[in-house]
Amino acid sequence: MQIRCTNCHRPFAIGKDTVHAALDAIHAENLNHYNVQCPHCRRVNRLSPMELKRAAPDWQPEQDSADNPEE
Repeated sequence: MQIRCTNCHRPFAIGKDTVHAALDAIHAENLNHYNVQCPHCRRVNRLSPMELKRAAPDWQPEQDSADNPEE
């Protein structure tokens, strides 16, 4: 996923595994956005769940074992 920093305006990329981890964190903690740090200026950029889902349309939330106990 390509991101343009809101501070220095330089583009940088995050991998699909990072996008999936961000979506998992947003889903697990019920967050409104995910913070990604720019590798150039070290400022934080906010990514909405909608932006992240656009980059990973195949992502599915993980089922908690407490919600679905398998016997």
